[in-house]
Amino acid sequence: MGQSGSMKKNVIWNTCGSIFYSVCQWLLTSIIIRTASYEAGGILSLAMTASSSFSAISLFSMRNYQVSDIKGEYSVNEYVGSRVITCAAAFVCCAAAAVYNSSVEQMLCIDAFMLVRVAEAWVDVMHGVDQKYERYDYIGKSYILRGMITLIIFCAGLFFTGNLTLTLCVMALGNLAAAVCYDTRMTGALEQITPVFQKRVLQLLKTCIPIVVFTFLLSLENLIPKKILEQQYGQADLGIYSAMANLAVVVQVFSSVVFNPFLPRFTQLYYSGDLDGFRKALHKLYLILAGMCAVVNAGVFIFGKLGLKILYGEDILQYYDLFLPIIWCTIFTALIWIISAILIALRKIRLLVAGMIVDFALCLLLAEPLIERYNKNGVSIVQIAVMGIYILFMIVVCEISINKSNIKRQVAKDEKINNNTGV
Repeated sequence: MGQSGSMKKNVIWNTCGSIFYSVCQWLLTSIIIRTASYEAGGILSLAMTASSSFSAISLFSMRNYQVSDIKGEYSVNEYVGSRVITCAAAFVCCAAAAVYNSSVEQMLCIDAFMLVRVAEAWVDVMHGVDQKYERYDYIGKSYILRGMITLIIFCAGLFFTGNLTLTLCVMALGNLAAAVCYDTRMTGALEQITPVFQKRVLQLLKTCIPIVVFTFLLSLENLIPKKILEQQYGQADLGIYSAMANLAVVVQVFSSVVFNPFLPRFTQLYYSGDLDGFRKALHKLYLILAGMCAVVNAGVFIFGKLGLKILYGEDILQYYDLFLPIIWCTIFTALIWIISAILIALRKIRLLVAGMIVDFALCLLLAEPLIERYNKNGVSIVQIAVMGIYILFMIVVCEISINKSNIKRQVAKDEKINNNTGV
């Protein structure tokens, strides 16, 4: 199917491109803090975080469902048609929410960055098709192109205008142009792209609504503590926290995108009935993730202070105690994305959502008192506590699901033997 290539090559393209794009976005906060102020960094950070929350609507959490759709439940154009609907809905919802409790500058910055999220969502469904044909080179080049556009326009815009809002608007238009002119054209060469809006598209959206609820609540677990921090201590403290948090996002992206090419393999093992192979692959994944956590923590202890000093200057080191808890928040978020992809492939979506609803309620209960007590570190402590509980819940669901499938398989096998022997 499509270009044949080694899994190693696929992982390299997917990982390098995704990390490059994420680093370019992360550098935006570093640049604005270096050239302007922590207050400006706070405005940008809130725009990025708020738009990220509504990107749950534009993405509709459909990528993992699309990639694991090895039986062809829905066509490519049904996935594309649904994305047109979700992108429009996400922008309208974000624009409406941005009006609430925001200055005009903050509102416009949120709207502009939401257009960047819309471009990301459109590209995401194109990448789902690219992945089907194993064209990870298209995916990697797309990330690199949009990363360069983002960084170049942002730097040039601030240099020539000094206006953050105008700069973000131009940057958004650049990302939309890349999504249409590069991604749509390249993916269209693999398979004709003609969005459809028939009844089955609504059925697809209905199927994915629980996944959207999960993604949206997970993103709010990140947004709400930050918003409480801003309300209690101001935009400057939010800017300081966000400067370190944005650095840690690279770890999250790396762990997530490295796993992405392997998801179809997990799906094939499960639906082919090779449950022993699936279990071994899953346990190997747990070990890899544990190793990743150890490596990241070692890197923070060795290079953390030096990296922060180079990027943000000597002043940031007085807040170094924030860094390790932020790293753990990032690692836990990455683990949730990876293990949730497995549960979506297993179609254990209701359990995924039910667990997240309880977890989100716990976040709401703990956020304000912990932030009031621990200041900026309270944001991390809240997330570490609730996400740690949720990760354990997901692992338990995975193991129980495999055991149940094994039991069903054994019962079916015994019944078949009994029927054949006339017992």
